[in-house]
Amino acid sequence: MKIDIHTHSSYSDGANTPGEMVRYAKKIGLDGIAITDHNVIDGAIKALRYNSENFTVIPGIEVSSKEGHILGLGITELIERAIPAEEVVERIHELGGIAIAAHPYDRFRSGVGDLLYKIDFDAVEVINGRTLLTTRDMTKIAKNIKLPKVGGSDAHSLDELGSVSIVVDNDPIESILKGNVEIVADVKKLRVLAGFLKRRIRGFL
Repeated sequence: MKIDIHTHSSYSDGANTPGEMVRYAKKIGLDGIAITDHNVIDGAIKALRYNSENFTVIPGIEVSSKEGHILGLGITELIERAIPAEEVVERIHELGGIAIAAHPYDRFRSGVGDLLYKIDFDAVEVINGRTLLTTRDMTKIAKNIKLPKVGGSDAHSLDELGSVSIVVDNDPIESILKGNVEIVADVKKLRVLAGFLKRRIRGFL
């Protein structure tokens, strides 16, 4: 089962509706997606109508905690933003979900950094489709972290969907918790995205 567990819809800063994302995900051969909009849960709940035996939709959210971004998978309730990261993780667990440190060492977006070692995360995102510049550093650091490793596209448009995904044999949440995950990448999509990111970064210099 191939799933993109980090995506954004038009309910936050993504370009496409949950329905459009599901249809495109099926078209490119994904078996499921997680909708993880920034600080809103509506898109994820909307997407659940497309969950079926043949396609898995995981509800989720990307919370902007006080110290950085945290993915919550398997939840359908909103979590307050700008509260301490530890409280966000606790809240995700209370709601029956799993907490993943998203792009923890991203130099340009908010990652939790070394809090990764101090908070009870369930997994760490070691490959992120929009954080290519820190992927090498992150995979090196990941060797010292005794947490399950995952990857996601962080897609904000259809073209990015599936650039990074995970492959699991059974239930995605349980597979992540047990570390039974293979991270896969679409090299062609990542090359296109890398070119875009390099141009964007140069614009800030």
